[in-house]
Amino acid sequence: MILVDVNVIEDTLEKRKGWKQSLAVLTLARQRRVAGAISALTVPILYFLQHKPDDIARVNVQVAIKTLVIVDLTATIIAAAFAEQRTNDFEDAIQFYSAKEAGADIIVTRNKRHFRGFEKEIQVQSPEEFLKEWRRNRSASVGAR
Repeated sequence: MILVDVNVIEDTLEKRKGWKQSLAVLTLARQRRVAGAISALTVPILYFLQHKPDDIARVNVQVAIKTLVIVDLTATIIAAAFAEQRTNDFEDAIQFYSAKEAGADIIVTRNKRHFRGFEKEIQVQSPEEFLKEWRRNRSASVGAR
């Protein structure tokens, strides 16, 4: 399972640099070729960042997160994020503890440096790194048949 950071989805919504690779990650999740999750915190952040009329923002966010598991934002996750000493970015700490709650193996993010302190517990990859590893693993499993 991967946890998709808010910035990866924002890439696709805003067509920012690297958006095609971010879209490819989301497409793998939509096609159920990888299990994908997001923190519940991601949904209102994406909505807020849309800067579009309400009806358009709602549809854009719903389409973007379709098929992703939404990890409940619990009091336990919030408490762990507040207590976290490896980062001073509260939102990233919430993403990390949401990933743990989901049983994710990888956080896919544009801001790898924000997760440096967590890399002993979970892999942190850019969309490009994730796609490269996914393709390599897929090729290896095809060759093993």
